[in-house]
Amino acid sequence: MNDRDFIFYALWVYVGAFLYSLYLLHGRVRWESRAHKALVAIGWLLHSYGLYLRARAISHCPVTNLFETLMFITWALVLVYLAMGVLWRVSLLGEFTLPLVIACVASGLIPAFDQPRAEDMIRNVWLSLHAAIALLSYGALALAGVTGAMYLAQERQLKARRMNGIFARLPAIEQLDSINYRLLIVGFIFLTVGIVFGFVLGAVLMKPDTPKTLWSLVVWLLYGGLLGARMTHRLRGRKIALGSIVAMAFVLATFWGVNMLSAQHKF
Repeated sequence: MNDRDFIFYALWVYVGAFLYSLYLLHGRVRWESRAHKALVAIGWLLHSYGLYLRARAISHCPVTNLFETLMFITWALVLVYLAMGVLWRVSLLGEFTLPLVIACVASGLIPAFDQPRAEDMIRNVWLSLHAAIALLSYGALALAGVTGAMYLAQERQLKARRMNGIFARLPAIEQLDSINYRLLIVGFIFLTVGIVFGFVLGAVLMKPDTPKTLWSLVVWLLYGGLLGARMTHRLRGRKIALGSIVAMAFVLATFWGVNMLSAQHKF
């Protein structure tokens, strides 16, 4: 089996985990919830092994085309999701997160996205580290968008004074606000470090890449402004949650295009 096979199997495990999470909404016992997390972990391990096989085959961090980049971002997203399950017990997070993971993995498996680069990327450990840090930031920021969506759903239920169905199991709105804030901080720190690495490496190892540079600065300013407004209490609650969703949507909508325009970056 090759790397794509393992990621394809991971996709179906993620689908199974999502369907199982819907089954758990009917009030199953606690160990079954743990079984759901175990399913996600199995999918992540298959996903990880697929990326490992690709990295070994190309002798480089697997971020040389859209397929590899999407697989790395979704790998980071699931990793952050699993870590959150250890740090904070957030109910319904899987139901909100897994559809995004499934959609991205399924899209990335389209054969047209898995084309070899016309030129070899420089096989440098610092370049690989730069790529990994940048994509880890996208994973954390994507999950911030997911918790933002959960916040809005919970707020709507509270305003309507109707806490029925699955929404009755959403975490407290204050907890969602706090988790969203922490994810924005973590994601922004990784994003900043990744951009600094990119500028330094660009000056030393790579050719100028105007489209990716400008796009990265726009994303950094977008999240920096959002986080700054949250830290100074200018924006809180619903507006920050909505901003997290809009920022995530912007990254997802423009990421494809800027990578196609970029001569040096595919991540």
